[in-house]
Formats: sequence, structure tokens, C-alpha cells
Amino acid sequence: MLATARAVSFLILLVIPVAGFAQTGPSEPQVIARAPTAKINVGSRKLAGHVVATLRVGDDGRVKEVLVTESTAEPVFEPQVVKVLQSARFRPGIDASGRPVEASVEMKVELRQSTGSEPKPVAAKPDPQLTDKEKARIRRMRCLDFVWEWDLIRDDSSDVATEFMPRIATTMYATMRSEAGQVVDSKVWKVSAKGLRESADRCRDTPQAPFWEATFKPIMDEAVAD
Repeated sequence: MLATARAVSFLILLVIPVAGFAQTGPSEPQVIARAPTAKINVGSRKLAGHVVATLRVGDDGRVKEVLVTESTAEPVFEPQVVKVLQSARFRPGIDASGRPVEASVEMKVELRQSTGSEPKPVAAKPDPQLTDKEKARIRRMRCLDFVWEWDLIRDDSSDVATEFMPRIATTMYATMRSEAGQVVDSKVWKVSAKGLRESADRCRDTPQAPFWEATFKPIMDEAVAD
């Protein structure tokens, strides 16, 4: 069943202030995968189908509007999936000048037995170049950029080290060591969470330092060598 487009708006009562300094951009809103979201009431019904929607994400990372554009799920599930989308949390979009901005992003929620009552929103049309773009963005980050993003994600995620930006930073480091012929991949992932936390702590004291070259890599070098 293809649903006609319809918008669901709601009042945001809690506004989280964003940082007053520029970030490393541009970048579209990025869903915080391990942030809690609303559950759906499955009951005795079979989970099947999906809902696709365009979300308007505020510069604080909170969803301001949900526009459903496609639904193949049972009609009873659609309003519940909208609540899941409304409750999702994002790292907000960042414009070319580095400011957190309101932006739209297309998301999809799959209803499957494996998801149970807690389906998670994912990108409806994954960008095949997203990882390469994120690697380039991480290389441009200053420490203040990393701390802003790390703190924002940490406030909502139950496992911040596995979120997109921190995970790609660790992947970059692991790849660099592998390409140098050093078999340390398992050690890299074992110490990555600690390395990222230490990077955030060090970056608070050196906000203008390069995150990747001057902070994360040296910390990870030391951690892997232990």
C-alpha cells in the first residue's frame, strides 16, 4: 500500500542549545543509532512491511516534522512508526560554513520479527560515498569539533563509540595500521572506546588542535602499543 504524503508536526518543549562555534561541515543529519526510541505495540499481529518518511531535523538534533511518503505496513502500525520516527535523535545537519542547521533527511523503518517492538530508523537511501565523505570530514576536524559532536552523541547513545563518526574514526586508524602491514586490528577495536574518551578529554584542553593527526592517532598509537 502506497500512502499519500502527509505531515505530522508537534511542539518541541525542550530545546537543547547548540554550540556557538563552527563545526566541520557540510554534512547531512546523522541518526544516533543507539538512542532510545518509542516502542510499537505488536500484539498478535505479524510484523511485516516498512514505512518511509522525510524528517525535518532541527539544529538541536530533534525531529520537528515527519512526512510519510510510503507505507507497506499494516495501517495499524503506521501511527506507531511515526512515533518511533518522532522520538529518534540525530546529530544535526551542518552547513558548508560549519553551522548546525535545520535540514531534511529521508528515513526508513523496517518491521520485521527480528526488530520486535523496537524497530530503528535507518537511511532510506544510503549514500554509497558516505563513508569516504565522513573520512574526509574527520581529517578536517579540530578538537573543538570532535568534542561538540562527541558530547552531543554521548548524551543520547548507550554506546557512543559505535556511532557513525567515532566508528569511522576507528576504522580509519585500523585501516592505516593494516596498510602498514601491522596486524593489530583486534587490539584497535578493543581499545577504541577508551581511546575516543581520552581524545575527548585531551581535546577539551586543546580545542584548536587537529583531532585526527594531533590527538586521536597518537593516543591510539600509545594504546595499541601497551
